[in-house]
Amino acid sequence: MAQVTQDVNEGMPLEEERAKDEETGAIEETEAKAPEAETRTPSKKKLIVVTAVVLATIALIIGLSVGLTQRNKIDDSKTNTSLSIKPAEPKNNEETIMSAQNPNIDIFDNAAVVMNETKLELKELSSGEIMSYREFNKGQPHNLVYLPGFMTDDSLASILAVLPQFQDHHIIAVNPIGWNGSTMKKSVYAHEENADQVMELLEAIGIDQAIAMGYSTGGGIAFYLAQKYPDVITTAFLVHSIPLDGLRSVDENGKLVELDMGGLQRMVSIYPEERDALFQFFKTYSSHPETFIPEDHELVDYFYTAAVNMPGKVEAWKANFDFNVSPIKTQYSEPSMDLASLESNIVVIHGLNDIAVPADQVEHITKLAISDNWAPQGIISYYNDHEGHLVFVDNPVAFAKIYRTAFEEQVLIPNGINPNIKIFDDAAALLETTVREEKILPSGETMSYREYNKGQPHKLVFLPGFGGDDTMTSVLAVLPQFQDHHIISVNPIGWYGSTMNTPLYSHEENADEVMELLKLIGVDQAMAMGYSTGGGIAFYLAQKYPNVITTAFLAHSIPLNGLRYVDLTGEVLDVESFDDVESMLDSFYPNDQDSLYDFIKTYFSSNPDGFPPKDHAINLYGAESSINMPGKAEATIANSVFNVCPIQGQYSEASNALALLKSKVIVIHGSEDMVVSPTQVESVTKLAIAEQWAPSGMVSYYD
Repeated sequence: MAQVTQDVNEGMPLEEERAKDEETGAIEETEAKAPEAETRTPSKKKLIVVTAVVLATIALIIGLSVGLTQRNKIDDSKTNTSLSIKPAEPKNNEETIMSAQNPNIDIFDNAAVVMNETKLELKELSSGEIMSYREFNKGQPHNLVYLPGFMTDDSLASILAVLPQFQDHHIIAVNPIGWNGSTMKKSVYAHEENADQVMELLEAIGIDQAIAMGYSTGGGIAFYLAQKYPDVITTAFLVHSIPLDGLRSVDENGKLVELDMGGLQRMVSIYPEERDALFQFFKTYSSHPETFIPEDHELVDYFYTAAVNMPGKVEAWKANFDFNVSPIKTQYSEPSMDLASLESNIVVIHGLNDIAVPADQVEHITKLAISDNWAPQGIISYYNDHEGHLVFVDNPVAFAKIYRTAFEEQVLIPNGINPNIKIFDDAAALLETTVREEKILPSGETMSYREYNKGQPHKLVFLPGFGGDDTMTSVLAVLPQFQDHHIISVNPIGWYGSTMNTPLYSHEENADEVMELLKLIGVDQAMAMGYSTGGGIAFYLAQKYPNVITTAFLAHSIPLNGLRYVDLTGEVLDVESFDDVESMLDSFYPNDQDSLYDFIKTYFSSNPDGFPPKDHAINLYGAESSINMPGKAEATIANSVFNVCPIQGQYSEASNALALLKSKVIVIHGSEDMVVSPTQVESVTKLAIAEQWAPSGMVSYYD
């Protein structure tokens, strides 16, 4: 099958690429005008490549799930073993420094609101102890039992509750025996014993199945919940948790030290009791002090209360040192068969910069457990090298992303649950209540559009890809990251929902028509996002109308120097005419929903587990717009002749469009894009940045 491919010079260092271009005459000054697009008609022999590009582009339209959850790519070394410890890369805090305030402040503010609105519940257990808990996001489908770390409590889970990655989680944040909010009439010195008490609480409040998350010290309790009660706790996430073979105590020389009860008491006494001093003490464990929760924040009052009012500090420390579920003898405990009898899944999430629970010890024992198959169900580890022990309060977004990846890969997908199904359901429901509107333009064409999230402060003009329309934008509109965006989703000339009385063969002409629409509906300033083919239109909106379009996002868009076409051998083909492109597309292009769905999912989806189900309503909209797009041939021509670079393209002459740019252009692409070659996109984008082709600057983001 033919495909879009990269430049023939792909993969070269920029200097070598530049030298080769100069040698071959690829970069040259020219005054010759490109032939009119209407005269370019490919022979039938070569139309297969055009058809393949069309179908491949539609793959991105139907495959809306690709990238929806911003999945972190974890290679085999990260999912099957722990990462090798290596020096941390210097952190890039450029965005933080440029920001006027802590980028996490909205998260902390929202968490404080949730805490104030969520009642602390109490249950008396058969032991006579009182155990407290809070429930966040009640009614959501995935139950998550959260077990807090040393000197923390349920309040830390409020941060998780407001993050987008946890919006489908019903979080039951439990304060175990000896934690703030719960009693400790009798000392509990083992995490296993505390797990039994927590399970009694879960039974009392009707939790019959859940996953568990144990943070730090809470990891020991989470492990035993999964080990002893696999019918209830199907997966345990051990987050910056104590190692599988317990903690070690060493002196300043690194020598192991035995700790008796007196030693444990002295260890606990090092924690300050005064609020400011305690805050500064904990901040020394932060790997991102510049984004750490501010000292005067309301949440810190909750955290301080949890720290100073924990009755079981000594008991929790002893449980940490005695904890050992591995079949090897440790400093404080004998070999254990607890891992060998495990029926639930264990997922370890840790970070290199954790100086509270040493990352090297966690990694070493986790690797050993994986390589020697200590657990019959297996153990999976996910590492984020730049995160430390206090990730919830200095970089919660980074933690949420890696957790969501682990949750989808280890919980949802193995159980046949589409990780994006709620997004698709919400998008379909939104479409039912959002009316498509139309405007007659001065040219006589009718252009249609939909507006989502009206009234929000950030206006975003969305231009769909080949075969798409305004319906696909409903997926963006329901995502948490777009809740402050007023999205104006436009169907350009030749797209389904708009007319095409006169063929348009260039994205620049279509941008002029879109601007007429924006004037008619009163959009005086906005950003633009062009997806795939729509990227060409978005570029020209920014280039020609900088007072209106201040920034253009080119998302999985055609390259700045247009598309390339190759045959099965990889030979670059010339597209010479489009006389019969429509008839050829009709003969090759699937014209029914089922065939289109199967073809695209089979060959072009990089995330088939997250692909919309065949019978989902969102597919009906997608198939309708793909099959009934009137300007397929014209859009294909526009893609091939698009070139805004000062180098000659395959089908077009050099251009000074980038040099005239006054707005910012941001390129967003992915390494698994099988439609628009990431190598070509990256190559020309890097060259544009290095050579400063755009005076206003360009930025690229790659997954």
